[in-house]
Amino acid sequence: MMEIRHRAMACDFVVLIKDAGHDVDAAIAALESIDQIESRLTIYSRDSEISRLNDADSDVWTPLSRDTFELLCHAIELAHQTGGAFDVTSGPLVDVWGFTRRSGRKPSSTEIEVAIRSTGVDGIEMNEETRSARLTKPNMKLNLGAIGKGHAVDWLADQLLANGLSDFLIHAGQSSVFAWGDQFDDADQGDDVSPGCAEPARRGWMVGLAHPTKSKTRLAGIWLQDEALATSGSGKQYFHHRGRRYGHVIDPRTGQPAGDLLSLSLRKRRAADADALATALFVMGGADAAAWAEEREIPLLRVAPTRRQDTVRLEVDGSWQWAERPNTDATAI
Repeated sequence: MMEIRHRAMACDFVVLIKDAGHDVDAAIAALESIDQIESRLTIYSRDSEISRLNDADSDVWTPLSRDTFELLCHAIELAHQTGGAFDVTSGPLVDVWGFTRRSGRKPSSTEIEVAIRSTGVDGIEMNEETRSARLTKPNMKLNLGAIGKGHAVDWLADQLLANGLSDFLIHAGQSSVFAWGDQFDDADQGDDVSPGCAEPARRGWMVGLAHPTKSKTRLAGIWLQDEALATSGSGKQYFHHRGRRYGHVIDPRTGQPAGDLLSLSLRKRRAADADALATALFVMGGADAAAWAEEREIPLLRVAPTRRQDTVRLEVDGSWQWAERPNTDATAI
């Protein structure tokens, strides 16, 4: 097993390749080129395409590269599909809650109302002929953080496949994973089922689902093959104000921190879609997320709090192949 890693987008991108006999030069080059994707999308550089778009006057069209233009168009489409629960214009709301600077604060209702006026994808105008965009609302700012990392994972996976790699796993931090092919040879797979797991091991890669507030504790293990797994949650970035916990994922429809879950995970073929939809469904909350996903046949793992400290309730929707069977009775395994 070969492991290659590269630091980008505030996390470690790691590639595991089963057959170390492959020429890994292409994988190394693909990992390093994620820096170029970050340089286009980051809001932390004044020279990025997104920063130039954010800084431009509302009557000025900002030219974009093909990849950035297509990603922004897709983000707008996902916003419409989720009724605004996913929204790349929610940056002003994240700012007013202090999470952009990682110093959470409780804003006033007036501050929230003012920030909401600067959000909504209806304020983004796209010109396909000139491949440019402009933001028409005052103080409007884009932030592609909830889809950009998945976009980079997809690009990396495409590069690995184009160079003939057939069995690999990519993970970008703890929130975005993409698996292709098999972790084990066929003859070995039957030996890798966790004790107490009724189903035989499937082809694919074993991936763990972490406890949202205790990262070293695993809630379950799944087999993942030829698709992405994304997790959204507020287990690490939050603050307390007058006895109430406020997480960093903001509902762009209300301007308030999102609802009743600690984390939500789902599977999709593309990592960008998985990342964006995990955020949107986390914002929707448990019941609405389950209904939305069931209609579209998207499998979910919803983690909800309980009254007991550090214990959670794992709610399973759709079909999953377990490598390590989950405990759904409010205790971590």
